[in-house]
Amino acid sequence: MAELWINWRDETGAGGRVRADRSPFVVGRGATCDLVITNNKLSREHISIERYGDGFIISDRGSSNGTELNSMPLIVPTEIMDGDRASLGGGAALKFEIGWDEPAIEEYDSETETVQVAAVTVDAPPAASVAVVEENGGIPSWLLIAAPVALFLFVVIAIGLVLLLGGGGSTQVSNIGIRNTRTPDEGPSEDKTPTSKTPSASPSGSPGSSNEIIPLPSPTNLGENAKVEQNAAAFLRRIAQNDPKAFLTAEQAQKVSSKAKQFSNSQTLAANIESARKNAAAIKTLAASKNLTPQFLATAAMTKLGNSRGDVLQTAQSMADILERLQTQIGCELYDDCLMMVAAYDQGERGDFMRLRNTLQDLANKFPESSRAIRSIWFLQKQGKITDAEFDFALKFLAIGTITQNPRDFGVSAEQLTL
Repeated sequence: MAELWINWRDETGAGGRVRADRSPFVVGRGATCDLVITNNKLSREHISIERYGDGFIISDRGSSNGTELNSMPLIVPTEIMDGDRASLGGGAALKFEIGWDEPAIEEYDSETETVQVAAVTVDAPPAASVAVVEENGGIPSWLLIAAPVALFLFVVIAIGLVLLLGGGGSTQVSNIGIRNTRTPDEGPSEDKTPTSKTPSASPSGSPGSSNEIIPLPSPTNLGENAKVEQNAAAFLRRIAQNDPKAFLTAEQAQKVSSKAKQFSNSQTLAANIESARKNAAAIKTLAASKNLTPQFLATAAMTKLGNSRGDVLQTAQSMADILERLQTQIGCELYDDCLMMVAAYDQGERGDFMRLRNTLQDLANKFPESSRAIRSIWFLQKQGKITDAEFDFALKFLAIGTITQNPRDFGVSAEQLTL
């Protein structure tokens, strides 16, 4: 079976050689990764490598600074070839080696091998070749020809059935880039996955970029929880650097809905939303300098103001340094990361920037749940790892952010805030 070895070096010259001994094998700066490279240019979970038979597929996990494979941007999951090189956001360099723990081709005894070669190379009538091979216990040559043809026909028929049963709908093309050669000039494979009709975040996920998520006005007969789910999804996709499928469960939406009712018809919140709109350009510039999304920073400032009318930009400026330091420890690629940053804001104000990160590492060692399941305010609150006040502050942040997507749905007289 093929084995994949990874030789890595970071900017300081530190490095090593490890075997990708599990699937998926995750590389990043997060403590739960299989290969941890502590460099701020890497995302918490930067890339993952998965085994497919004797092959290996590398994927970028929505990293902030991107990944290059053989000096070309890694856009879609791509097969790794022996000798390939990757750059993780400019913070670490990888070289891949693929080896075998056993011979890839079976050994033949000399007599059988001679007969097979003779059958292929000697210029003799087909019938004679068949007779020679069969007489020595080999495989008939007609079978060697017929088998690939039969396999090809089977594949063609299977594809035809899929298209027929699909009712004429569009067929999704695999977005795994399998390469026959490794010519750098060819560039990355185009991602032909059909675009979802659901609004999604900008593919770049870069802080300060203008995402094209424009939630549709809620129908007047839409229930309160449904309105929260719709608007919260749009908000969550805006605050994360790269989480285009973010959503709330029905149970989570119900909690947010209860909190949002506290701001119903709030003139104070309407004024703060307007303050953020007027200072949108300055908030975007500040957010970009701190590697945060502007929607996240503006909403954090409005959450801190709470029921007080104030200057959202000035409040954001007072919070930016603390949020930046929390982001370094927790990350902000996913919306759950952003909510944890908000929950830990009081810890950051007290100068304790490592507490939540250490808690997450401890939980990852104790619980079988996935890393993403553990890294959420919902799990932390259930395990008593954040206080009621910290959870409530994050819930308030989520409620205010949800309202900003369609304020009039929640009785707030303000225009939509989409930074």
